[in-house]
Amino acid sequence: MKNIFFVLLIIILIAALAGCEKYTSGYSVNPLLASDADASSLFVGAELGFTIFSEGLPSQVAALWAQQLTGGQNQYVGYQGYVINSQDFDADWVNVYTGGLSNLKLTESKATADGNMNLRGAARILEGIQMGTVAALWGDVPYSQACNPAFPTPVFDPQDTVYAEVQSILNQGIADLASPSVISKDMTSYAGDVTLWKLAAYSAKARYLMHVARHDGYPAADLNAIIAAANQGIIAVDGTQDLMFTHTTAVQGQSMNMWYSFDVVDRAGYIDAASTFVIPMMQAASFDHNHKSNESGRLSEYFNSTLNDINTTTGLYQAASPYPVIRASETLLLMAEAYARLGNTTSAIGQLNQARLYANTVFGNTSVNFVASDFATPAALLQTIYNEEYLALMHQIEVINFLRRINYQISYHTAGVVTADTVITMEPTPGQTQFPERYFYTASEINANPHTPIQGSSDLFVNTAANTP
Repeated sequence: MKNIFFVLLIIILIAALAGCEKYTSGYSVNPLLASDADASSLFVGAELGFTIFSEGLPSQVAALWAQQLTGGQNQYVGYQGYVINSQDFDADWVNVYTGGLSNLKLTESKATADGNMNLRGAARILEGIQMGTVAALWGDVPYSQACNPAFPTPVFDPQDTVYAEVQSILNQGIADLASPSVISKDMTSYAGDVTLWKLAAYSAKARYLMHVARHDGYPAADLNAIIAAANQGIIAVDGTQDLMFTHTTAVQGQSMNMWYSFDVVDRAGYIDAASTFVIPMMQAASFDHNHKSNESGRLSEYFNSTLNDINTTTGLYQAASPYPVIRASETLLLMAEAYARLGNTTSAIGQLNQARLYANTVFGNTSVNFVASDFATPAALLQTIYNEEYLALMHQIEVINFLRRINYQISYHTAGVVTADTVITMEPTPGQTQFPERYFYTASEINANPHTPIQGSSDLFVNTAANTP
């Protein structure tokens, strides 16, 4: 009888436990935490990660070092003076890898399984744009093993290898977009139009081909490849083909323009335009010394009426203002520079004038066309193209990539009389004798990944491989 009692007791306990497990089933699962997502939603997540990266600290530091903004207070005063450390970029590293690249890889994998080649193509193109930017800023970076669970401490691929892989992934993206269609979810100005995404891919190819051309000595083959890619890229002078991140007036942290959020809501006073190189340049009677440039339109779009801050009320930094990833003016000026380096003055001036027409159309400038007699030497033409590129990339990460490539060779004339005016040349920030050449690797990566290259404070002024002559 005693044995039967114990058997019955065990059966009752097992039944009770089973009932309890059924009763509490699911209580350990957070219903608000998504465990999976479809490919389209992952793509939007990747776009958001790259948006936060592109509009965040990396672009602000680029604008400070390009002397298109001033550090107003706190750490931004230090940033302007090149005082920056590894911890400053921790969040940006996470955004570009965890928020960006990992979601792009998942998007590409799921899109392949779904047979959605157009979505896979757009994801590959965004991956190329993102990783080209990352390689430009840091040099050697994780890529081939990045965001792969099999490699928790990925190796840092050489910068030139990353650039080569960027061209490859962009080509793959272009091939995927062979059939015109619309992607269902896309937070950019393209609204899923794969024809426009293909244009962005070709412009990105031209951008990153120019990055590596400097190290090669700008050979004709590289320059012709840049022209060929750019001709198939974003070139509409009315801005309708520009790749832009779109925004709404929703509160910060959701979909508001991040520059507006930073300057008005989150950190008012941290940045301003009280002392820049770019504003006096745009104000000069004729910075190209031929009285043919009028930057009043672009000036008022970027800066407020007192010229001491960005324009958050009527210009490009309102709450819902879109933010540029690639503008047509950049692509046109890449062609102008390539033609100038090839000695094709006519074509160089033609593309330069197209870029100025873009500024007239989009920003309201009133500049007029150049002609060959405006340039006494090939160097004078190239300098004018540099100046236009510097303005075309205003407040974007790409402006610092461009300046490092040309050794910060920006200058303007103050009067408009070649024999009598004063030439103002960009110099390092007061107290420094060198321009910065790279961003620091992040503290989180240094602490977690033994493959992170050793860096010292002086490495801020050491050229990356692409910018080493």
